[in-house]
Amino acid sequence: MDYILVVAALYNLIGAFTIWFQDLPNSYDGNEITAQLMQFKIFTGGTAFIFGLVYLYVFFVPSLAIPLLVFGVALKTWSFISCFISFKKYNFPKSELIKVGIGNLIFAVLFLAYLLAQASGT
Repeated sequence: MDYILVVAALYNLIGAFTIWFQDLPNSYDGNEITAQLMQFKIFTGGTAFIFGLVYLYVFFVPSLAIPLLVFGVALKTWSFISCFISFKKYNFPKSELIKVGIGNLIFAVLFLAYLLAQASGT
C-alpha cells in the first residue's frame, strides 16, 4: 500500500509537466486572458509538482502520513469536484474529466484507505 504514494507522486509530477507545457502559446501577445491563463498554468503546475514531492516525502517518512495526506485527500477531492463542475457547466472535455478528475478521485480514495490502514495499525 505504501507504493501508492510513489504512484501518486509520479501522477502529480507528470501532471505538473503536462500543465506547464501543453498547449502553450508560442509567444506572449499582451492579451490579459493569455497572461491569466499562463499564471494559472504556472501556479497549478507548481502546486501539482509540490504535492508530488510531498507524496514522495510521506513515502520515506510514513509517520507524517496522517497530517499530510489529509490535505492530499482534500486537494484530490477538490480536483475531482472542480473538474466535474467544469464538465457539467463549462464544456470541460470528457477526456480531461476522466484523466484529471476521475484520476484524482481514485487517488483520494486510495489515500483515504491508506490513512485508515495507518490508523488501524495494519
